[in-house]
Amino acid sequence: MQDIVDINEDGTRAWGRFRALMSAGVHESIAATHPRGIDSKGRPRQWWEGGLYENEYIKENGVWKIFRLRYFPFWHGEFADGWSYTKPNYVPFPTVTYPEDPLGPDQLVEQKMLWPDARVIPFHYPHPVTGNQVAPDDLKAPIYGQPPVSDQKPLSIEDPDEK
Repeated sequence: MQDIVDINEDGTRAWGRFRALMSAGVHESIAATHPRGIDSKGRPRQWWEGGLYENEYIKENGVWKIFRLRYFPFWHGEFADGWSYTKPNYVPFPTVTYPEDPLGPDQLVEQKMLWPDARVIPFHYPHPVTGNQVAPDDLKAPIYGQPPVSDQKPLSIEDPDEK
C-alpha cells in the first residue's frame, strides 16, 4: 500500500517504499516443528502485522530483480486480543541466516523495532517540499513526554557492510 517507486535516469536501478498489512500465521500441521509455530497458550501462532518495506532493485539483462529487501515490522497483534496486548517478541526476529535456516535472511541486522517503538524508517527519496534528505536525528521519535535525545538511535537503510 502507499507505494512510492523511483527509478534512476539510466533505468537500471530503482528504490521502492511500500506499507504492508498482513494476516499471517503458521499452519497447525507444522506448528510443533516451526520455530515460530506455537504461541504462549500452546496454539498455532497466528497474527496481524503492519510494517514497511524500503527496498532496492537492479535491472539485469532487461529484468528487474530485488537487490536489497528491507522489511521493518511495526507491530504484531494476536487475532483474539489485538495489537495493544501482544507480548514482546511475539513473532521472534530471525537469529540464524541462510543456509543454516533455509528461510532465514542473508544477514542479521540489529535494528529491531516493534510497537511502541515509533522511530521513522529513513526515506530513500528527499523531502518532497524542501528537496533535502531528512536528517537521521529528525527520524527519531521521543519517548512520550521526553525530548528526542532520550530515544534510541535512528534506524538506517544502509547496508551494515557499507557503513
